Amino acid sequence: MISRGKLAQVFILLIIVTISVILAAGIWRKKARPVPAKTKHAASTGEEMKLKDMKFTEMQEGKRYWTLNATEAKYFQDDQKTLLQNVHLIFYLGKAGGELQLTSNQGVLYAGTKNIDLQGNITVKLPRDYVATMQSAHYSHSKKIVESNDPVHLSGPGLTLDGSTWKYKINDHIAEIAGKVSASLILGELRVGK
Repeated sequence: MISRGKLAQVFILLIIVTISVILAAGIWRKKARPVPAKTKHAASTGEEMKLKDMKFTEMQEGKRYWTLNATEAKYFQDDQKTLLQNVHLIFYLGKAGGELQLTSNQGVLYAGTKNIDLQGNITVKLPRDYVATMQSAHYSHSKKIVESNDPVHLSGPGLTLDGSTWKYKINDHIAEIAGKVSASLILGELRVGK
């Protein structure tokens, strides 16, 4: 006569063998399936994937470094780039606190380098309520710099600056405006312009 313990072991062994056979059959079927052909639309434009309301967060050392939001993203495998619409890019400034927020009409994220190009009505919200506007900007992931070679207007509490170029060094938390800079400084009743 078979004891209950032996009967339980045989039953458990039977369940394990059955699950293993089912899993092996599923894996074999999946490998045997033909790869579906690309749709005509994707093949004609080179577009591989299209997403609505895309959100991507870049992590460094277990912390958020930047987050990219777009209402539409079209990925192109051959070019390793993603075309973006209505972009909102946030850089988290770590120990310094605060955020650097950029919005633009469109942009391009390059998959290999993680560089980002932004175009059209760019607004940059800097810490301490300063705002910069320009028409194009570029983020270099390896240099950790956001910069623009377009005319820039920066304004905030008591200060207005206009210049030909703009650069923000993210890790150093330093903003620079160069080229034909004009400034207006307001300190209480005192107004200084150059």
